[in-house]
Amino acid sequence: MKEKIKRLLEARTPVLLDVYRSINNRRLFGLRFRSLHNRAVDQFFKGSHIEVLTGPFKGLKYFNEIVWGPITPKWLGSYECELHAIIEEIVVHKYEVIIDVGCAEGYYAVGLAYRSPGSHVFAYDVDFISRRQTRRLVRINGLGRQVSVCRYCSSSDIERHVSRNTLVVCDIEGFERSLLDPASCPALSRIDILVEVHEGTWHPKTLDLLISRFSATHDIQEIDGTGREDWIQTAIKDSRLAAPVELLREAVNEHRSNGCKWLWMKAKITP
Repeated sequence: MKEKIKRLLEARTPVLLDVYRSINNRRLFGLRFRSLHNRAVDQFFKGSHIEVLTGPFKGLKYFNEIVWGPITPKWLGSYECELHAIIEEIVVHKYEVIIDVGCAEGYYAVGLAYRSPGSHVFAYDVDFISRRQTRRLVRINGLGRQVSVCRYCSSSDIERHVSRNTLVVCDIEGFERSLLDPASCPALSRIDILVEVHEGTWHPKTLDLLISRFSATHDIQEIDGTGREDWIQTAIKDSRLAAPVELLREAVNEHRSNGCKWLWMKAKITP
């Protein structure tokens, strides 16, 4: 019966199906991670306000809410630590415009605005709860003038936002195959792009496809996901992260079903 209802909604009212999925997924993530969130608050913040403890967005104010997956790696600053050097490079570059497609609750969108006060960030997500949370994260960090939160990002939106010095950050669960196509969005050939690559049954060989599309116009660096043991061994020396190692391991676990891979693509010729 549930599958019939979902198929009916998808055919007739896809927006309502997105709302259903959003609410249901938050319920499931809450059952899975709420206890961990509360233990981490008690251990690391002890009644004080929550903020990112380490990493490129250290000091960014945060909240305790259910998001896509566990929120604790973002609080501790271990989230996607494979990209920390890239984030620092992005901050130094001082982009005029940053387009974050698939912003979730705003970790990168708000974090980059926080670190790069001269940038304007366009934060896109089709999930309505994620957009609400992004706006909340913007508000508690006082960055309302820097961040615009939007629903759906098309090629024409990218073309419209591109300025002399623009970055696209993209994490859209396989839809990067259709969005990141310079044939339909020529501006992509002259701007920098950081994309998480998703490969699977419905979107095979995405990595090879993107490399073939951008190898002529961009210098491309492949970044592979790693474990967190090295991060933990460094973290336990930090008094702010003092905790049993078992809790640290649980708190930095991002619960990825597959290994992660990113492409950092820097335009060879900038506008």
